[in-house]
Amino acid sequence: MKHIVVDLEMNNIRQKSEARRICTMETIEIGAVMLDDNLQEISSFRTYVKPEYNDGIVKKISRLTGITDDMVVNAPKFNEALRMFTNWCLGTGDDVTIYAWSESDYGQISKEMILKGYEVSEQEAELLGNAWSDFQQEFDSHLGFERQLSLKMALDMAGVDFSGREHDALDDARNTAELLQIFRDEELFDKTLRKIKEYMEPTEIGNTIGSLIDFSAFACA
Repeated sequence: MKHIVVDLEMNNIRQKSEARRICTMETIEIGAVMLDDNLQEISSFRTYVKPEYNDGIVKKISRLTGITDDMVVNAPKFNEALRMFTNWCLGTGDDVTIYAWSESDYGQISKEMILKGYEVSEQEAELLGNAWSDFQQEFDSHLGFERQLSLKMALDMAGVDFSGREHDALDDARNTAELLQIFRDEELFDKTLRKIKEYMEPTEIGNTIGSLIDFSAFACA
């Protein structure tokens, strides 16, 4: 079994485009890391993706992601880029589980495949036909948070500094993978996150510590 953690960065589709009836964003970067059975990184993947429904990268997106027009001008378009990603996933010949921080990335891929007429091969059916594992939801639910936490906040709780640049697809994927390793390792979990889980459990008066703390500043969709 191989475990793949993926992250996408996206650009706005121009306002007057008919494409916005299907989705309002399109993928401009795919980043992923492949982990072995021990959740150790054994391979990585990154490609930029040329936007098809905007003439360039929106300024606010460029500031957020660091992705510029020059970085995508010669990049593969979505259909080619997605095929590159799935070929990489399937290249091991092993079973694969894909994780993402939130369900939004799989939703984006699904809409964009419809928009751009992507034909799913028989080999890709399991990768692209089933929702990816939502690690954000699993993390929040296990620790008792009702609101979605940002990846940065989740790492802070685990005592891990974010490595690299936030909103860089490969760096986000790699940091998510590090959190996944801690989360799934009983010893590491006990050292870093067990106290938070215990604090969030119901008390005798029917409340949780979490209900008494305002986590709104940490919430992230």
